[in-house]
Amino acid sequence: MKFKIERSKFLEGLKSVQNIVAGKGSSPILQNVLLEARGEELKMMTTDLDISVKASCECKVEIDGATTLPVKLLFNSIVKVSEGEVEIETDSNERATIKAGSAKFKLAGMPESDFPKLPKDEDAYSYNIPQATLREMLRKVAYAASQDDTRRTLKGVLMSIKDKKMTLVATDGRRLALVEKELEFPESEERDIVIPSKTVQELQRALVGENEVMLTVQKSQVCFNLGSILIYSKLIDETYPNYRQVIPTDTAEHIPVDRQLLLDALERASVMSMDEAHSTKLIFSDGKLTVTSAASDIGEAKDEVPIKYAGQEIEIMFNPSYVMDPLKAIDDDEITINLNNGHSPAVIRCSIPFLYVLMPLRIS
Repeated sequence: MKFKIERSKFLEGLKSVQNIVAGKGSSPILQNVLLEARGEELKMMTTDLDISVKASCECKVEIDGATTLPVKLLFNSIVKVSEGEVEIETDSNERATIKAGSAKFKLAGMPESDFPKLPKDEDAYSYNIPQATLREMLRKVAYAASQDDTRRTLKGVLMSIKDKKMTLVATDGRRLALVEKELEFPESEERDIVIPSKTVQELQRALVGENEVMLTVQKSQVCFNLGSILIYSKLIDETYPNYRQVIPTDTAEHIPVDRQLLLDALERASVMSMDEAHSTKLIFSDGKLTVTSAASDIGEAKDEVPIKYAGQEIEIMFNPSYVMDPLKAIDDDEITINLNNGHSPAVIRCSIPFLYVLMPLRIS
């Protein structure tokens, strides 16, 4: 194999795939990127067996072929060279010679035949969605997915394609984020899938364009086709919990709050919530929302936000990060906090079809 490629194009492709490699202790081939040069195109692919990422770009191919090279070493080598043309040539022993300006590197590779093949699946359904739409929907819910390895089903984002809309849901059992978007889908293609959090993170890095992304959903995997980048992922093969039953159907108080003023107050007050409790108290009273945090033997912080409220005083305690996360993810100037009392779940809503359910901490 022998090809020449512009450094900027090569680097962009490697950036797209280098995050998906297996951890240390796994098979050495899973630390490599598959390079396939044919015609006028270079294809690059990495995998950790759960997620695979493919990127492609133009190049000048002199000898068709394929090999695999250590992706981190290759990326770090290309980062260090100056802009211009990069030439890569491999010999019969899968040893690659890389030339770029005055620099020259040699990397030991492994044969293409050792690289895992993409799994084949049946019953594929495809959907086209604007990249900007999927990007914004993921931004509004992904942070709420569980980080607990023992709760595998919750360590992902539910994508529900039903009733002429797409619904994304994420929860860790203490909070739940949900966003919906009306989209046209045939009824025969309605389904629910659970996308692993690692795939969601990779998607959020890749969804930077304004074109459409094509989702191809199969029985056990999904492919996101962004044009020059393809992301394949196994799905979480477990039934997602009935999230609707944890959303309060009715709340007594609906309190409008300036989103940015509340976020600023929480950020200031949360500097004092660094102890084990990691809690911030919100006190809703006549005309104001008081935000307080205290740390044992260290100090306390207090801030106030003006609100349109004239009901009975309500004290409720939250993990401050859990309140700030949705406020950072939505763009509305004003949100509504829906409450019953200081012991039942609170619901944050805004002008778009978005809601965020948050369980309060116990006030001692």
